[in-house]
Amino acid sequence: MVKGKGARSKKKDIKIIDENIIGEGANVIVPKGVEENENKTLIWFVIVVGIVFAAVLIPYFFVESNKSFELGGVDWIIEDYAEPVGEIFHGRFISLTNPSLNYNIFFRTDPRTNDVLIEGKIDEFWNHEAVSWTPEVEACRGDLSRVMLDLGSFLKQGVGAGFFDSGFTDKEAAEEVGKNFLTCADAVERTIVIVDIGERRIVQDETSLSCYTIYAEDCDDSGVVEKFMTQAIIDFNA
Repeated sequence: MVKGKGARSKKKDIKIIDENIIGEGANVIVPKGVEENENKTLIWFVIVVGIVFAAVLIPYFFVESNKSFELGGVDWIIEDYAEPVGEIFHGRFISLTNPSLNYNIFFRTDPRTNDVLIEGKIDEFWNHEAVSWTPEVEACRGDLSRVMLDLGSFLKQGVGAGFFDSGFTDKEAAEEVGKNFLTCADAVERTIVIVDIGERRIVQDETSLSCYTIYAEDCDDSGVVEKFMTQAIIDFNA
């Protein structure tokens, strides 16, 4: 009887000790196999998390890096807008004649793939500049009409014209609306940019080197004017 009572007491003591060990957070000996499995599980968890992050971040940084580039002394960023606008190529450069002015241009056409033919060099700029367009261009209501404002702003600030003017290549049309009649013959100590409809290209006049004619394909052809601005920066800086 005494032996049985003692056995029960010993069992009880062991139970109390076990509870105290767990409650006090004392070191517990873990079998070697269990510890190795836990380490392997942790390693695989870290590997999986790393793969997931890489799968998300690498494409993200790759796409972001492709949204910026340098071309012709201009830093470009591709900006995404809702349709119908879509991608806009935002360029930023120091004004050609004013080093304290950072000028921004916004194009619809990727300047890297804009392959408009250029005959001559676009690097003859005077302090007095003007844009002159034909009656056909005046009648346009598409993108070409919109980009005329960009061209004027580019010449005034991006290039740095001290005096800017606009007019028509047709004398009667000019008189009708009270504008100046301007052709390449008037490009004497001034820069004149003529905008016309025709075979898509940009031509520097052989006689008056500071006169350029931009031939747009149609009233929605804004890319040819954008090419003029990009090439002007490249040629002027060269």
